[in-house]
Amino acid sequence: MKIITEKTRSFGNIHYFCAYVGGSPLSSYVLCGRNGDMLIDTGISLVYRRLAEYISGFDIRYIFLTHAHTDHDSNAERLRRETGAEIILGERDRELIGHFGRQPVKATSPRYRLRNVQQNLMGGMKLFSTKPYTPDIFLGSGDRYALRELGFDAEVVPLAGHTLGSLGVLSEGVLYCGDAFTAIWRKPDITPHAASLAAMERSLQRMLDIAPEWLATGHGLPVEMREARPVIKKYLLMGRHSQLK
Repeated sequence: MKIITEKTRSFGNIHYFCAYVGGSPLSSYVLCGRNGDMLIDTGISLVYRRLAEYISGFDIRYIFLTHAHTDHDSNAERLRRETGAEIILGERDRELIGHFGRQPVKATSPRYRLRNVQQNLMGGMKLFSTKPYTPDIFLGSGDRYALRELGFDAEVVPLAGHTLGSLGVLSEGVLYCGDAFTAIWRKPDITPHAASLAAMERSLQRMLDIAPEWLATGHGLPVEMREARPVIKKYLLMGRHSQLK
């Protein structure tokens, strides 16, 4: 398993852990705060040991899940037990815990239609679902400044689309965006699936409006916004969601 972190390749001030499992990257991040640190996403069980080693150098008090898909929340409960950290999740993803197929997804482009069928099939299988857990904190659309109250110089950004409860974290020019955008194929790209294509387009427009310096995606290494911007604009101009209805 290939692991890349800020110790081997630097992207500004971003603390990241990127594990390549079968050639596919899974990314987690650490945001440092005044009263302890926060892990953003936890990957799958195969990366647990290496991720635990990586975060041992931080004081993890919170685990922020950008959304409740198994490749992001699989290690959340185990890490909570090990660190005593509190789990944070978007309220609208509550129904996905233990069964991510409860929000069926649509392909964001014709080239992802077959992949999308596979995604929905896996969503109904226990093998690809995280064991149920109970987050300590649920966040809604009105909780923009909730992380500031926990000691972080950060804002919560609603990024619904990939899932209905997807959330991002904006801090010091970095938008930790989960699967609202991706770099899974080693380049900036639109995520292949969305529970709501219209909501995803609104979230992509929100990214353009925020204009962070970096997008820290859930799959792949951080992407500079100057590289992501033309990809997002092209997708929005093409109006993909209306073509696929």
